[in-house]
Amino acid sequence: MATASIPSSATDRLLPVALLVSLPRSASSAWVGIAGIVVALTAIALLQSWLQPSWVKTLTVLGVVAAAMITADAIVHHWRGEAWGLIGTPVRALDPVRTGQKLVGLWLTIGTLALVYTLVPIYVDASSTPFKDAALACLPALLASSPFYIAYVDRRQAEPNDAYVQLCALLAGTLPKDWTVLRQHALGWAVKGFFLPLMFGYVVADLSRLWAGPLVPRLDSFEIVFGRLIDLFYLLDVMLAALTYALTLRLLDTHMRSVEPSLAGWVVCLMCYPPFNSVTGKFLPYDQDQLYWGKVFAATPVLYVVWGSAILVLVGIYMWSTAAFGLRFSNLTHRGVITNGPYRWSKHPAYICKNLSWWLISVPFIAGAGWMQAVQSCVLLGGVNLIYFLRAKTEERHMGRDPVYRDYARYIAREGLLARLRGARPKNG
Repeated sequence: MATASIPSSATDRLLPVALLVSLPRSASSAWVGIAGIVVALTAIALLQSWLQPSWVKTLTVLGVVAAAMITADAIVHHWRGEAWGLIGTPVRALDPVRTGQKLVGLWLTIGTLALVYTLVPIYVDASSTPFKDAALACLPALLASSPFYIAYVDRRQAEPNDAYVQLCALLAGTLPKDWTVLRQHALGWAVKGFFLPLMFGYVVADLSRLWAGPLVPRLDSFEIVFGRLIDLFYLLDVMLAALTYALTLRLLDTHMRSVEPSLAGWVVCLMCYPPFNSVTGKFLPYDQDQLYWGKVFAATPVLYVVWGSAILVLVGIYMWSTAAFGLRFSNLTHRGVITNGPYRWSKHPAYICKNLSWWLISVPFIAGAGWMQAVQSCVLLGGVNLIYFLRAKTEERHMGRDPVYRDYARYIAREGLLARLRGARPKNG
């Protein structure tokens, strides 16, 4: 999830430097994302010639990348002297009844999700087959490990009567006094259930396309280098995202602290992903002329390289923004405040760079059909930009409930890149 903007107050500018809010420590270290990228690139190279179905190869790559990132995250927390996930010492004895209740709640949740995948047409489509095959392959391991995992976590939770216990009680006819926990549980699994198969499908498709040709492109053609790098950046982005949706575990301290509570937040987010973005594309077809940057600047080699390089930089920062989250990336949820990487200078590096790259890729201000179409294309792309602006605003409202995030917002408003460019920093800061 990207972060959002809260302006610094006049009072902040008058405070001595020592009293101003400093940059909060990031919930994830940059080394976690770096470890994931390095291991991903290595695994991709080693498994290219492995004769297995694409979903098997993809699952293997994701597995080794997950292991590397979990290890890096544990090492960083140990080095910082911080608790990582649950405490090692149990705070209560094993409760077989509650453990059984949680197992019922867990598998009722998973079963409901499986039923949705069976009934909703989009998940019956052939494009969802790799995810279904991978999920079925992982099912035995999940069945075998879930009782031990639940028993371990239950003995170490501050509040053991969680959503799974309440869900089991609801199944038995006992209504909760407060539906908040179950509501957050349902929303959290809806986020995971929607985005995990989507991202896994992207990874399978992108890896298959990458493995279909030589991994190292010809270096004498910028067009070929550009195509390979931008595909790789997008692959790494969705690969890291797929992992983080799968690893929402309290044991790793990567669970969802809260889920976007507003309908508006959900609407503006889902409008950016299939199948809902088909509606967005229908009403905001900013690239209808199909006149992309490569065609526009093909006759000017120097400008072609400079323009293409600018696009690569923006998409690279976009991918870096996802990597900065480590194991804690997720749309529509709060899983920790991230202040490393591009988030050190901006609250919305991913959104900003993605939207700027679209302007450079589609060059809507240049249209072969004349200035009227150019104006129309710019207005339509501005409409897409507005959707991301609204995403940022709803995320700001959600994340702003966390005092750590509020400190981070004040820091960026004073010390961020935009504040530096416009000279808004305090004179003594």
